[in-house]
Amino acid sequence: MGIMYLAFFNASVGLSVLTTLAYFLFTYQQYRAANATREQPHRRGGRGSTQLAFASANPTSPIASFLHTLSGYIVHQSAVANLEVRRGADRAHGAVAAVDRDFEVADPALPVSLEALAIGRLGSILMWLLAFSLTMVMIMRTVITHHAPWTNMYEASIALAGFLVMAYLWFELRFHSRSLGVGAAGISFLLLISAIWVGNAFNQAEPVAFKAIMPALQDNPILTIHVSMMIVSYAFFIVGFVCGVLMLMQGFNAKPRYAWLPTAEAVDELGYRAVTIGFPVLAIGIILGAWWANYAWGHYWSWDPKETSALITWLVYAIYLHARGLRGLRGKAMAWLLIAGFAATLFTYFGVSFIIPGLHSYAGVK
Repeated sequence: MGIMYLAFFNASVGLSVLTTLAYFLFTYQQYRAANATREQPHRRGGRGSTQLAFASANPTSPIASFLHTLSGYIVHQSAVANLEVRRGADRAHGAVAAVDRDFEVADPALPVSLEALAIGRLGSILMWLLAFSLTMVMIMRTVITHHAPWTNMYEASIALAGFLVMAYLWFELRFHSRSLGVGAAGISFLLLISAIWVGNAFNQAEPVAFKAIMPALQDNPILTIHVSMMIVSYAFFIVGFVCGVLMLMQGFNAKPRYAWLPTAEAVDELGYRAVTIGFPVLAIGIILGAWWANYAWGHYWSWDPKETSALITWLVYAIYLHARGLRGLRGKAMAWLLIAGFAATLFTYFGVSFIIPGLHSYAGVK
């Protein structure tokens, strides 16, 4: 079991690298398509029209050769077939052939590169494989240790990477956009690297049996639900952070800065959706944590640094939801609130464990 665990963990690290590279190449292909459009103007069919960039798919070009080597002929052809099916469906309804790209690029009329489609499909396949691999890592860790796989910083970092990948895949399926792929896959890779470092530096990678962990962590049902809720909320907040960064990159002018990135309004909507999921999950996690604290330590709230930091994180996102949802505010302030919320999340997760000692010092990074 231990050998299989290490095999899946190492596979997860490798897949995170390949997935980040695939999504980066996908974004780069979008960038090339935008540059080609700017340098060689062509007639467009208006908003919602999609043109196929067949020239870029010349199999004799270096990029196309690399594509066919990397993703294979089947992936390439499936991307083409998928696009043609959607174009045919539009024709059947008497509409202009179109692909809904509002959450993918600022200019929906941007030519669709076959290379970008194939590499994007490859990135999605790799991301699903990464989700499966990280799920197997957590399952095997649970079987080996007989407790939930997030009792220390090493395990929690792996779990956060896994939940982040799953959160991103939900957005990709729901909104048909791979624009957040580089950020999600890249941060997952960094989380796995941090797990490796923490595991080696603080000897946390070695499995610890359930009865050997501190008594406060031995109420398995409460531990499983409370900590999992916190980690899931962090995963969606990371997605919101990526959206905030894209908003600042794109700007809030009438004309977006980059045609090959989603508009600020589109990623603003994605970030809002991420927070509306993460915020109530965080609230449930805090409430369960208070219940657990009363059970383990005899009091619901002690203003422990971890508790206080989690409360501050909740308040930051409460301000964001109030400003955006009730006040209708948009623009740069919302982007900075998403980034501020991520900074608070980062401090809650890493800062408290490394800097400020408290009742939650069981993360083991003293």
